[in-house]
Amino acid sequence: MLRRTLLIALAFFSLGLSACGDSTGSDNSITGNYTLRTVNGVAVPATLFQQGADKLEVTGGNINLNRDNTFSGSLSVRITQSGTVATDSEPLSGTYTRNNNALVLTFSGGDQETATISGRDLTIAGEGLVLVFRR
Repeated sequence: MLRRTLLIALAFFSLGLSACGDSTGSDNSITGNYTLRTVNGVAVPATLFQQGADKLEVTGGNINLNRDNTFSGSLSVRITQSGTVATDSEPLSGTYTRNNNALVLTFSGGDQETATISGRDLTIAGEGLVLVFRR
């Protein structure tokens, strides 16, 4: 879903250019709200694509891992095209399972992303994007 959100935003932009416990819920040490800090190693707002003054940026986001193995949050993007700026915030929700420090996030639409927990950081990596959230 994160990837789909970014791909939808990127497609829109391009047209104009020619995790809280294991599956049993027994370990709640990872529950809490994680705020997006970096995208591909760049602090937010992070530019994903730019051609001249036109660009696509990820401006923020968060994921809240709940004790009942559900999550919710949002991802925000800003699109600047021909001097016009548009913003969008995509809601995120679904369930997760945990195996040690690895999480599988299953979004409400059925898409899945893998993530890792290390200290206070939740990292979602895949499809050319690395999103780091911090609790």
